[in-house]
Amino acid sequence: MIKNLILLIVSGSLSFSVNAETPMEKQEVYKLSYIEREPGTEEYEVTMLVSDRYIRVDDEEGGSSGYIIYDDKYKTISSVSHYDKSVLVIKETPFSDEDVPVKPVIEFLQLSDAPTVSGEKVYNYRVFVKQGKTDEETCSEIQLIENILPDVRSILQNYQRVVSGQQVKMVDNKISDRQTACFYVDQIYNSGRYYAKGLPLQEWHSNERSRILTGYEKVSVDSAKFKIPEKYRKFSIGDKPKILLE
Repeated sequence: MIKNLILLIVSGSLSFSVNAETPMEKQEVYKLSYIEREPGTEEYEVTMLVSDRYIRVDDEEGGSSGYIIYDDKYKTISSVSHYDKSVLVIKETPFSDEDVPVKPVIEFLQLSDAPTVSGEKVYNYRVFVKQGKTDEETCSEIQLIENILPDVRSILQNYQRVVSGQQVKMVDNKISDRQTACFYVDQIYNSGRYYAKGLPLQEWHSNERSRILTGYEKVSVDSAKFKIPEKYRKFSIGDKPKILLE
């Protein structure tokens, strides 16, 4: 399965192109294209535009219903909904990986029989927890390539830490049948450390969500792509379901 998915990426369009002339109102960013899957839905496409400060996330509707903006300067995520003209604001909540209620183990191995991607070797990054003396449970498994887009990887990791910081403050840190060890390791305290190792080509997570990177390229976009509608109502999630900011 891993080899087949990697071959799909190799035969796809991991392309790199730069526009020669860029108007003043434009900026060059990286466009990352994904296919994502989750239980109970059809697979869908997701696009990320990554600049030196911002990330914009769109689904296959292309922002017609809404989009997500991450501002790395202020470590803030804004989820824009056109339906009710609102913006969910998630600010950074610092947390420590040491607070996770179970200690994960990381296995990082080169896939020797996998083809190279963009001239780089493919590695498997597996996070698991031990159960008893001999058993183990895989919480996430990520195939990645080193030495590709280090600046993009850095801002993607910062984005993931803000997402996880929001999750951390919503749980009680107690393992149960519903909040399992992998739930905490993979969905709550996921600080995106794999981005320091390389650019993920494909990911599998313990909640059965997965995604495949189908291509990346450098493109020129209007700077307004990273703007938040000024007149939309802004709110955050805290101890109460919704707290108005404005």
